[in-house]
Amino acid sequence: MGSPERKVTHRSLDGVRVRLGGAHDLGRPCTSVARIAERGRLHEISSGTRADALAWAEDIGVDRFEQEFRIQGGRLRVGRTSTRDRETGHSDPVLAAVWEGRRHAVFTHLYHGRPADAVAFFDTVRLTEHEDGVTAVPRGRARRPEPAEMVKEVPGLGLLEITALNTRTRRRLPPWRGASVAGGELFQDTVEGQGPYFLLALRSLLVTVLPEEDRVREVPRRLAGLAVEAIR
Repeated sequence: MGSPERKVTHRSLDGVRVRLGGAHDLGRPCTSVARIAERGRLHEISSGTRADALAWAEDIGVDRFEQEFRIQGGRLRVGRTSTRDRETGHSDPVLAAVWEGRRHAVFTHLYHGRPADAVAFFDTVRLTEHEDGVTAVPRGRARRPEPAEMVKEVPGLGLLEITALNTRTRRRLPPWRGASVAGGELFQDTVEGQGPYFLLALRSLLVTVLPEEDRVREVPRRLAGLAVEAIR
């Protein structure tokens, strides 16, 4: 008997919902990354579970959250850390900001930021928490210049980066025709110094697969057993 069929649904910061199905281990968490352009500056925000946000804050050196604000049905917590240039030794202060909902969170950092800057930035997006993720819709003069991405690890296959397929993201595809697969085309290419990767172009999604080093040859076969679809 084969492995049982599994299904999981994730929602990216721009509202795209993706359902994954197959006999793979689909239980790993999914994060989403988006860029928000506002007043000539580009801010990168991420979303995931509350545990993902706290792990991120710890990784960048936040010892504790100093202040907390109630905004948009959740709480915004801020803490301080710094980045250091290894070559010059120069250090820049960084403000980490984490918005927490019931299960999910949105997090970002601001160089030389103050708590009021974090509150002001989060006011440029409308946050809505759903069972399968958080959406962040730009408002006012803020814009999202490109689709958000989802990032999910699938053991035995690799790291999946999933985004909407549109005119902008289609430029990532190689100029040659890909192999026909169920629902679209599969391409293989190589990044110098990093090794091979795969691109799966579906009707409305583009999936980049960064394979596990020892599983490259198995990727096409294993991808055939993974259903990826955009749903409403």
